[in-house]
Amino acid sequence: RPLFGRWGRGLGLVEPVLGRDSVVNVPNGAIGLVFYLLQGILGLSRAPLASVTLLGTSVASALASLWLGGVLIFGLRDLCVVCVSTYGINLALLGLNLHQNRLKPPQNPSKIH
Repeated sequence: RPLFGRWGRGLGLVEPVLGRDSVVNVPNGAIGLVFYLLQGILGLSRAPLASVTLLGTSVASALASLWLGGVLIFGLRDLCVVCVSTYGINLALLGLNLHQNRLKPPQNPSKIH
């Protein structure tokens, strides 16, 4: 098993529920790769759906970072500089996406006559 055992896949939450061999029990790095690709690609778009997706995935990433940070420090009693740096980047992306959403002008609601 990898150094961090079940915590390195499915955020450590999938294995106890769906089993170690579940198709959704993917490595955390794969989840991160999809997240960062979405942030990069959708960050180029001005579409409202892209903005909502960026913010939603950033919130999920921040929650996952807090969870894994807690597991790292309190559960595994370890400190990984790469992991903690990644958590910081995820929280910074959340802050950036929150800031970007505040800068967008409100859309004009359609008037009903």
